[in-house]
Amino acid sequence: MNDQLSALDYATRILRYDQPSKDTVDTLRAEILAGQPDWGNIVGLVNHHLLTPAMWLALNKKALIDELPVDLAAYLHDLYQLNCERNHQLRNQLLEAVRQLNHNGIIPVLLKGAKHLVTEIYSGPGARIMTDIDLLVRQEDITSSLDSLIELGYEPVEDKHGDYHEEHHHCSPMFRSGAYGAIEIHRRLAEYPYELILPTELVLAETEPLIVEQAHMRVLTPTHRILHNIVHSQLIDHLHDNGTIPLRSLHEVYCEQAAYSSHIDWAMISRQMNNNKRGRVLRAYLFMMKTLYGSPSSSEARPTLAAHLYYQRCRAQLAWRKAHEWGLRYGRYSPDMLNDQYGYGRGWGATFRSRMRRLAEKLSEILVH
Repeated sequence: MNDQLSALDYATRILRYDQPSKDTVDTLRAEILAGQPDWGNIVGLVNHHLLTPAMWLALNKKALIDELPVDLAAYLHDLYQLNCERNHQLRNQLLEAVRQLNHNGIIPVLLKGAKHLVTEIYSGPGARIMTDIDLLVRQEDITSSLDSLIELGYEPVEDKHGDYHEEHHHCSPMFRSGAYGAIEIHRRLAEYPYELILPTELVLAETEPLIVEQAHMRVLTPTHRILHNIVHSQLIDHLHDNGTIPLRSLHEVYCEQAAYSSHIDWAMISRQMNNNKRGRVLRAYLFMMKTLYGSPSSSEARPTLAAHLYYQRCRAQLAWRKAHEWGLRYGRYSPDMLNDQYGYGRGWGATFRSRMRRLAEKLSEILVH
């Protein structure tokens, strides 16, 4: 088997947080002692997907740390401890910001990893690598929220290219010297047309209250967190179009499923994706999660031919550089990618128009050079 595919399969066997059988752990232990895992490729893969601390936790839970090469065990442990410290500092930032918002009459909604700084679905506080803190507030509270952060010493990052215009789903990131991460104030969960899948007003109406150390905040329901995660990774970040296995997103949804299985409305998730013509994206995503992590139990994870073929495309792109390059080129001509670039829409006619414009631009570049 290709080295990258072997690394993928071995890493996901380790990363499963469910209670493994003794036979499964014994098999992993025997393979480690026999020197079978290519740790260079495995660590390279999980580093790329920001899952190295999570792998250390999983190895520790399976009592496999002592079987690792000494230098590898030390590296994984040190990285996990560093991320614990980083997340501790980000947690302090979050609570300070929330209290300041509360002081000005605002109760923010925690998005993405922000919730995991104050609650726990993993086996330890350093499992998830965080890059920033995402907070959703009502439209009428945007200005006051930004002023609240300015009072704490934050300043907006210079928007040189006009990316954070009023139609963008979040304001320019706010950063403070010496802070461990930026804070992003969100107007909406996503921009059009992705907001149709998970409307902001619907989410706000169903958020759940949370109080931590006198800081009042709200969080998305487990169902909405999972749907937001899928929409963000697969559609907004275009990982589905690009044929990229979203290993980190899959792992987080897998952990959400393990922690809140009885509270997740997979029928609602399926309905929202299908109603917005993204059902195939959901089926491909869940098929990958079931294949790699053995979860979820949703009927949408069924092995349809399209989901199976898409997964094989992703594996091919992981395995071979040329396949990856062609996959990215193919993704650039997808309806979502073209609509994001040209804004003509996603219908057949709009997509054809966008593709002709892209083709004309490419021909022009060739002629110029």
